[in-house]
Amino acid sequence: MTADSVPASPSAAPQAGDGLVPECLRGLYAELEEALTPWGEAEVAPLRHYIACRRMVNIASVLFRPKHEMILFYLRLDPDTVELEEGFTRDMRGIGQLGTGDLEVRVSSAATLEKAVPLVKRAYEAA
Repeated sequence: MTADSVPASPSAAPQAGDGLVPECLRGLYAELEEALTPWGEAEVAPLRHYIACRRMVNIASVLFRPKHEMILFYLRLDPDTVELEEGFTRDMRGIGQLGTGDLEVRVSSAATLEKAVPLVKRAYEAA
């Protein structure tokens, strides 16, 4: 067996959407992807302008704002069922945006991601 025929180790395999994820947000995105894909039941699909996370239907659409070092994701949740918080969540009904979901969530740190996890779980359970 030559070195060329040795399969790459799983840790060397690229993450879903690596081409879309800016370097400055990769660590935060890895944590977000774990929250979006619990138990391996959800599929992460990199698309042209965003990354879709779907189970039976899209659960979330993820976009990156490297200039602001922020990840935006849109969840398939009714904004009326969530207490909206300025700078963290926003009602996107009637506002044009890429992807799926009526609730925008802004994540810029591990602390804001931790606040977002219960919303992700609700969207996941509803899918």
